[in-house]
Amino acid sequence: MPLIPKTFFCKLLGCTWQHHVDDPKTVWTASKNMCELEQESGEEPRFFQRCVRCGIEREWDTKGA
Repeated sequence: MPLIPKTFFCKLLGCTWQHHVDDPKTVWTASKNMCELEQESGEEPRFFQRCVRCGIEREWDTKGA
């Protein structure tokens, strides 16, 4: 995401952070015996916080701290 200058309210009051998760697409395929579905996901979910006003993003650990 490109760097966006902070708005007046973010400079005055600070950013208002909201939690977000980018969950990768899950792909379901049939197994070799064609009786069961197998789940495949190439990436891990990305946890981050985004400011509601200016859109700046920062990393957020999965423990919720």
